[in-house]
Amino acid sequence: MSEPEQRQPTATEQSRDDDNDDDDGDQEERPEAGMSTDDVDEGPSGPPLPEELLAEARAAFAMFSDGGGDRMNVRHLYMALRALGVDATDEDVIAVVDEYDPKGRGYITRNQWTASMARRWAEDGARRRRFRAMLAAGDPTYTGQVTVDHVRAVLNEFDPTAVTAVDVDEMVTTMDFAGIGMIDYDDFMDTMVRPAPLDRYL
Repeated sequence: MSEPEQRQPTATEQSRDDDNDDDDGDQEERPEAGMSTDDVDEGPSGPPLPEELLAEARAAFAMFSDGGGDRMNVRHLYMALRALGVDATDEDVIAVVDEYDPKGRGYITRNQWTASMARRWAEDGARRRRFRAMLAAGDPTYTGQVTVDHVRAVLNEFDPTAVTAVDVDEMVTTMDFAGIGMIDYDDFMDTMVRPAPLDRYL
């Protein structure tokens, strides 16, 4: 008894099978719904923020986010920074946009916003600590005081564009009111060095 002849698929059936194979391939390559490289790439992260500052940063973000969501239009960055007490400049806003929105999406996420605040907080603190260390370098015996000439030199070296010679003279004269030629540098920091808005959390 001979075996039954195996039926060959028709042209229509073969075409349908080929289409199904193509669909399977497309399905494997299709990314999962809701996934986006924009959603994953949060940019540089910052150091941990103090709880109080983190709460204020999130509150400021919520005020200017799109419908209270997880994104904020970069056009609102200036006002959000001001809401945190930061005397924001165009350069401040541009720096945040360049760092956290390099693709020009037009928005930053909540995590990116808090990361930018963390980095700014750390940089402000580091700048303030560096200035104090430069003052303290003129006090090798740890008396807490330095000469007025040392203060002048530090002011001119730290940021020559920040103060004029007249400003330096006025600050030194104010702090050395007794005219003894010595200044308590911690008092100088508290009185003459205006803290950055985020310094209150240091």
